[in-house]
Parts: sequence; structure tokens; C-alpha cells
Amino acid sequence: MAQLTEVTGRGREKETAALASEIWHEYYRDLLGEKQIAYMLEKFQSEPALLQEEAEGYRIFWILEEGKAEPAGYFMFRLNDPEGKLFLSKLYLRAESRGKGFSRLVFDFLKKEAAGHGLHTIWLTVNKGNATLGLYEHYGLTVANSTVTEIGNGYVMDDYIMEMPV
Repeated sequence: MAQLTEVTGRGREKETAALASEIWHEYYRDLLGEKQIAYMLEKFQSEPALLQEEAEGYRIFWILEEGKAEPAGYFMFRLNDPEGKLFLSKLYLRAESRGKGFSRLVFDFLKKEAAGHGLHTIWLTVNKGNATLGLYEHYGLTVANSTVTEIGNGYVMDDYIMEMPV
């Protein structure tokens, strides 16, 4: 199967940023286009951006598939963001790692993490055109709201806010 390994503060930000770049260029090419991907990678997934998020309390985990040297993917979250909720900021898997149950493993872990800290909700944002909407619904998340956020350079994030009780 796989194991989840925390890499927060372990100097793995550069490798995580490279993993993000690989996944984003493959997965989001048709949804966002190369220019927006490059902009968003620099703004949200670069080594400096990841270091800043760690300083703000985000935790980074790699998903390591048994028998493989490279991570299958990674995820980031922050506790009490806002109070009483766990915010899943990032969850990305390499193409060859999708459909193997790794997302379920992550959500099971997040439920335990949230419950262990007395939190009542897990939430995330997801692009309205993202194919993972159905997957999130399958795991018990529901659309709680929607938001359009300007992120600079003429780009916006047009997202659903999804939540699930813990």
C-alpha cells in the first residue's frame, strides 16, 4: 500500500515543489493552461511559497508507495483554520498513482488528525471544473459555498468550498 510521511521542516520543499510542477503540468494543462499553471506554481507551490506556508503552520506530507523511490504525491493541511476546522490546502497525486486508494488513505488520516485535535470539520477548495469533485463527494464532502478569488496577474480561482463533518 502506502505510507504517509511528514516532511514539514525537513528541507524537502524543493523536492515537493518539483513534484507539484510535474503533477500540475500533467493534470491542469487543459483546465488552466500553461501560463496560469506557471503563475500558480510560482505563487503557491514553489519552494519559497511552501516555506512560507510551513511558517504559517501548514504541515506537508508525502504519500510513499511501497517499493517506489519517488513519492506518489503529497498533501498539506493546517489545523484550526478557522477555529474548529482542518483545512486541506493541497492534495496531489502523480498520474500513475491515481485510483490506488491513496486519497482514501489521506482522508482517513485527516479524519483521525482532526478528531484527535477536537476539530469538527474538514474543508477544502476545489476548482469548479476539477474532475475530483465526484471523488470528494464520494468521501463525504459536500459543497458548502462557492468563491471567486483574484490571485493576481489577471487570474482568478473559481472554486467550490467543500466540507465534511468529522
